[in-house]
Amino acid sequence: MLGNVNIYIKDQLPEGVDVDFVIRYVAKRLPNHVLSNIDIIYVGHFQDLVDRDVNALWQNGAIYITNQQDSEMDMIDDLIHEMAHSNEKQFEQIIYEDGKLEKEFLFRRNKLAQILVDKEYSIPPGFIYSADYDKVIDDYLYKEITYNVLWQLIPGIFPSPYAVTSLREYFAKGFEEFYMGRRQELKDISPVLFSKLMQLHDLED
Repeated sequence: MLGNVNIYIKDQLPEGVDVDFVIRYVAKRLPNHVLSNIDIIYVGHFQDLVDRDVNALWQNGAIYITNQQDSEMDMIDDLIHEMAHSNEKQFEQIIYEDGKLEKEFLFRRNKLAQILVDKEYSIPPGFIYSADYDKVIDDYLYKEITYNVLWQLIPGIFPSPYAVTSLREYFAKGFEEFYMGRRQELKDISPVLFSKLMQLHDLED
């Protein structure tokens, strides 16, 4: 159990990955109300994860997470990231309705675009004005620019390369940073995102 959420281990985790440690770590850092849109967590080999080339997925109240984990911290990252997406659905009005988070995201996309242009990279259509997920942009960042290069370009602009992908991943990566103990860094880089996460965190009170 994680709070009131059942965890079902379908397939064995690698030796050295202690699921009890993962549960204790997450339970200590996340308030119960951010788990309220999760009914169950499944751990194992799932073809849907393989087909999508992802480690975890939140869908219809359930989190599916691969049992092929490199370490406990990798599993914790995957779990918290999908918890972020479950909160998006439940608290969409708080997170997105006023448009401030989208404005902050696109402002940062524009700053990165200027750097990329200066380095003579071409920018794909929609990069500076669309906050939605776009596979062309995803592939551009991951395959053409590469995350190794992005890590050198994004300090002070984005919390991580994956946060550049879309507005929703910007939120989810910020959620990870917030609950993994990097709040001051997040506040300095993304003040609007930080304030949204503080609102969510304080909802129970």
